[in-house]
Amino acid sequence: MRKRIMRACIKKCFVLFLCAHSLWSDALDEKIKNLIGERNYKVNANFIQNIFRDKSAFYANGGINMKNVVQALKNNGLLILKFPSPLEVQLTFVARTSPILLNRTINDILSSMGYAFFNVQKADYHNGITTLSFVFVTEHTPDLGIIMSELEKRGISCIDIKHQSAQNWEYLLEINNPQIPNARLLLANQALSLRDVSGQYWLSLQTQGKMKISAQSKWYPRIVLYDRHLRILDSLLSGDSKTSVSVKIPQGVSFVMITDSNNPANLRSGINVQFD
Repeated sequence: MRKRIMRACIKKCFVLFLCAHSLWSDALDEKIKNLIGERNYKVNANFIQNIFRDKSAFYANGGINMKNVVQALKNNGLLILKFPSPLEVQLTFVARTSPILLNRTINDILSSMGYAFFNVQKADYHNGITTLSFVFVTEHTPDLGIIMSELEKRGISCIDIKHQSAQNWEYLLEINNPQIPNARLLLANQALSLRDVSGQYWLSLQTQGKMKISAQSKWYPRIVLYDRHLRILDSLLSGDSKTSVSVKIPQGVSFVMITDSNNPANLRSGINVQFD
């Protein structure tokens, strides 16, 4: 009796494994078809099956590992992104975050990739979810792998990419630990000496405390406190010139922007920051 029960359990587990494996295969195949196009998929079906024979390598945390899938397609010449002539491309990004953070992040990424002229064609914020569509003319769709890598550098992961058409792509993002590339990390009981020709300084914080900012000459402080999604929590704007100013940093602040309200050039020579 016990042996029959054990055999039944083993059989049930094996059936469940086959079902799960089948679902994995179907989901992965559909995603590959979507990314490269059904015609391209049919022509290279056998080649694709060989590339993706180890299905588990292309899944993570219960979902498709988009980075591994895109990299495999790129490495094997299956992801065709170049156009015969320059065309208008639309990239849409969706994330549960503020429009400010998402817009700043994507602007920074596209600029770092060499795209200088692009516009936001659509902007929507509903129930905490931001949708931004960027449009520009190019000879090829921006590299999916580079975009995902740049997002990761900024503490954001891409959980899905939808290929709407040859010129239209949508990225579904997850905000993990958002970072601003030029923000300096400031820890408790630490002092920093900073210099930036823009006269604007960004700091990244992990705890509350008191910050003292000083400069070599008098300046008109403008200090803005943001949460992790770049929503403004508080700000300080002084109409009087000072050489130093102290600001209390409450819980929930992740980023601080420091500049001169009259002329950022006044802080080009640098600032000193003490955080206790």
